[in-house]
Amino acid sequence: MNQPRIQAQITFLSASEGGRNSPPTDVSDGAYRPHLVVGDPNQRKAWPVDNVAQETYLGVTFVGGSSRVVAGEPFLAELELLYWPNVSYESLVPGATFTIREGPHVVGYGNVKSISMNGAT
Repeated sequence: MNQPRIQAQITFLSASEGGRNSPPTDVSDGAYRPHLVVGDPNQRKAWPVDNVAQETYLGVTFVGGSSRVVAGEPFLAELELLYWPNVSYESLVPGATFTIREGPHVVGYGNVKSISMNGAT
């Protein structure tokens, strides 16, 4: 069964903005698996209460995009919805904005351009 995918415009934060020391080098090979949190892309930290995240973390796998990512430069990427259908991804609709998380750390942001339920955008 093919997993649903979204196409999104992504921007990774520079280290000076709180992002990674260097962005992932190749986001097209399926090895990069962060979480997305739908909401304001200007949010730069998690909202824990009693050390528990109060946001919904949606697991994704980057399966298409640039082989050379530069912090601060937007690019189009294809992301597979990793845990579908066991997790609801209904908030990832065209136009939705999100932050990219590695644990509680916000390392980037983006917006959904399109979604495909048959595994190809």
